[in-house]
Amino acid sequence: MDYQAYYRKVEDGNYQAYYDAIAAAEPRDPQATARTRDADGTIPGQARERMFNIAGEIQNTSREFGVPLPPLLEGCTVVDLCCGSGRDTYLAAQLVGPAGKVIGIEPNAVRMRIGEKYLEKEMKQFGYDAPNVEFHKGCPEDLSFIPDGSVDVVISNCTFNESPDKARYIAEVRRILREGGEWYFTDVFTDRRMQREISDNIDNVALRLGGAMYINDFRRIAQQLGFNDPRYLITNKTPVTEKESALFDGTSFATITCRLVNTPYSSDVCEDYGEFVTYKGGLPDFPDYFLFDKDIKFPVGKRCHVCNNVTSLVIPEFGGRYAAVFDYEGSRERHAGDTHGDHIIKAAPDFDGVVDEDDQPVRVSCC
Repeated sequence: MDYQAYYRKVEDGNYQAYYDAIAAAEPRDPQATARTRDADGTIPGQARERMFNIAGEIQNTSREFGVPLPPLLEGCTVVDLCCGSGRDTYLAAQLVGPAGKVIGIEPNAVRMRIGEKYLEKEMKQFGYDAPNVEFHKGCPEDLSFIPDGSVDVVISNCTFNESPDKARYIAEVRRILREGGEWYFTDVFTDRRMQREISDNIDNVALRLGGAMYINDFRRIAQQLGFNDPRYLITNKTPVTEKESALFDGTSFATITCRLVNTPYSSDVCEDYGEFVTYKGGLPDFPDYFLFDKDIKFPVGKRCHVCNNVTSLVIPEFGGRYAAVFDYEGSRERHAGDTHGDHIIKAAPDFDGVVDEDDQPVRVSCC
């Protein structure tokens, strides 16, 4: 199956027309289709503390309640895709500091103008002498005005599902990220592949449900395009009304915060090189542990045997964004197999039993 083609709604590259059609179909209340909630973990403490600096109009026209922002943003260059009126853009601007930079990309000119209107006021509120935010009208599928490898972090907030070409979107994110850079975002995913007549319906897409990807297809396409190890940090059941649920024929939705790292030093399975890390602490929102994914936390001060996908985040020579908060021990000189153990090679039986005339084991089952 061509997974990339299945999620391609535009063949001629006219992404803007598709986003315009979504905007025309959306309800007037910008938060009527919010798929995140202000819940435990969905707004980092550092962001919550700075929310009061954001103009009321910007907050009220934001389409989401949660805020996907990773730790350690100071000094970073951040791109906020489909940034809307700029709430998350301005939150990120405070976290990157005056030495950092945030670029907001928005297809809808009306929404973007709200963010632009407050630029001078927000910079003054933050105490910055010069703006560290710029807005560009454009689509995530074409970021040609951003140079290759020039961005530390890409964020987005429940808008990836609206993309008319998911593979193109992912490819552009990876292109602009530096080696070791991070795509950190929240979006809606599904437990199955939707029928095209459902996902092609622009009204369904405007609900920010109809364009949601089957989670395994997302992983497949991301890995095809070079993000070897997608990680899911926070998962919550997506808020869906009974009327909305009836449109999607039993499909289950989850709102998931994801981390994908642009690095050639990770892999699609967890490889063991005898490496160890110790989380030193120091992240304000993670004083007691580092959240690697929804199942893995690294306690402060505990030396942990980890796989190459963890150490890709923390080895300075690999551009690891989190090197400052981890101690690392080891090297990649000697490979010791799958971190989780081998369930194929070592478990293989000896060659014995009935054989056919070509001296090959008899196949008695199709699977």
